[in-house]
Amino acid sequence: MVLIGKVLVSSDVIENRFACDIKECKGLCCCEGGGGAPLEPEDISVFEEIFPGVAGYLRKTSVEKIKKDGYWVRNVWGGFETPLTDDGWCAYAVEKDGIIFCGIEIAWQQKKIEFRKPISCHLYPVRIKKIGIFEGLVFERWDICRTRSKEGTPFLYEFVSQALIRKYGEEFIRRLHQISLQASKNNKK
Repeated sequence: MVLIGKVLVSSDVIENRFACDIKECKGLCCCEGGGGAPLEPEDISVFEEIFPGVAGYLRKTSVEKIKKDGYWVRNVWGGFETPLTDDGWCAYAVEKDGIIFCGIEIAWQQKKIEFRKPISCHLYPVRIKKIGIFEGLVFERWDICRTRSKEGTPFLYEFVSQALIRKYGEEFIRRLHQISLQASKNNKK
């Protein structure tokens, strides 16, 4: 692990190569798992505002669930997450041609809203874990997400670099890049 400010970064995030192949996994990270997508406090304040721009992209059952249970829910640990529909999908997930996508991100891509999607979804498969006063960035390994090892595939931190910049700023990603270069040199020795 390395420490940048108050963020502990797992060596897996720096040293492993990763690229999402949505045609292979079909976007299952949006419709399988033990709960909805984790939300930051700054995420939840946006959901009511964006819902009118997102609702038209969602399944009817999702819109009904959100109207019934709310834009977000509390999990058993007291944190916030996206609600799940009765079939276990994130209420903001949509299916197109056999692949699951984020309805929030679709609305963002089509410039209906300015919020891209929750930071936890943008960072995936990197997860933020609270460790006292620190945040830890860890690689959440899941069999539907494949780690790529071949040259030319980005390192995991590079794959999620836009999300890391959104969360921590450009200096953070520059620092990770320097650390990764040093780790690569050390591994070649």
